[in-house]
Amino acid sequence: MKLNLFKRNSLALSFAAIFLTSGLSAQTNVFDNVIATSPNHTYLEAALIQQGLNVALQNPAGTFTVFAPDDAAFTAIASALGTNIAGLLALPNLTDILTYHVLGSVVPSTAVTNGAIVQPLSTSNTLKLTLTASGDVYVNQAKVIAADLTASNGTVHVINEVVLPVETVVDVAINNGFTSLTAAVITAELLPALTDPLATFTVFAPTDAAFNNLATALGTNLAGVLALPILSDVLLYHVIGTEVLSPALVNGPVATLNGQSVTINLTAGVMVNDANVTTPDVLADNGVVHVIDKVLLPSLANISELSATDLTVYPNPSTDIIKISNINIENYSILNSNGVLVCSGKVLNNEIPVMHLDAGNYFIQLNNNTEKFQGRFVKM
Repeated sequence: MKLNLFKRNSLALSFAAIFLTSGLSAQTNVFDNVIATSPNHTYLEAALIQQGLNVALQNPAGTFTVFAPDDAAFTAIASALGTNIAGLLALPNLTDILTYHVLGSVVPSTAVTNGAIVQPLSTSNTLKLTLTASGDVYVNQAKVIAADLTASNGTVHVINEVVLPVETVVDVAINNGFTSLTAAVITAELLPALTDPLATFTVFAPTDAAFNNLATALGTNLAGVLALPILSDVLLYHVIGTEVLSPALVNGPVATLNGQSVTINLTAGVMVNDANVTTPDVLADNGVVHVIDKVLLPSLANISELSATDLTVYPNPSTDIIKISNINIENYSILNSNGVLVCSGKVLNNEIPVMHLDAGNYFIQLNNNTEKFQGRFVKM
């Protein structure tokens, strides 16, 4: 699937009123005193100057929050799009991309709440914020790596990736009234993974009625469903790591990010396990969504839920390593979602390498003769 960066209308000149502000004072501002003085933001500085947006950010009467991708982030997005920095700066919707990184109010990191959906100066899309249990802050898929660099007219949060105002599978859920699924994705801290504009997903999306039916079957309500310890397992069981449109579906098993497979049955319509696909092929820029009428439940029968203290690991999801804080147990074991041991070893410097694991959902266990800890993490 090719990423469509050009389908949206250009940003209306909402900055025009700001540009008309006369005379700048000697106060500090987010452009001159934060971005332009940073050795790691030369590409962002150049892009803002080229598009004339530096003038707005110099306005002493302004109130801004800038999510500022560093130079490494610009280099990475240029490479991913098959171009270079010059090609990136020549994009016809560069103004829209840049203003997608700016809020018209000051939001310190302490004010971020998990699952907040905020409107940047770009009107093409909203930004989705994540505050993880370990305290990390994400803006869409980008992690805040330096927060609260303040100036008189706002604050700057440095991020490690460029965010793009494209429609993701998360937007499909939000914009089409999948409130229960959206709440579950937020609770499980999966927004950063599913808002990645360069990833590709197929999501089998249960309706609100499907979540209500699950809650009833479990003798609880939606809050009880969201509190399930297997929530991440359940959600990732609904996601395939490639785009599969309905004409490409075939009878048989398909691996999910959970590590287990769902079964496609085309005998009478389209079924995924025992769920019917009621609306196929709702397209997003990073994949496709098929609406289903039941929540799919993975098999966790082989996973031993130890009588153990909950273990929090971070970053989660992870790509290379996971970290553990303040636990003095050396030996670890990692099990896949079927409860099969996939690796074990010793914790070194509170870190465990996971780069060799396939994408999916895993359990990690730490134990000695007197203490036991268990937690879950997602490997992307």
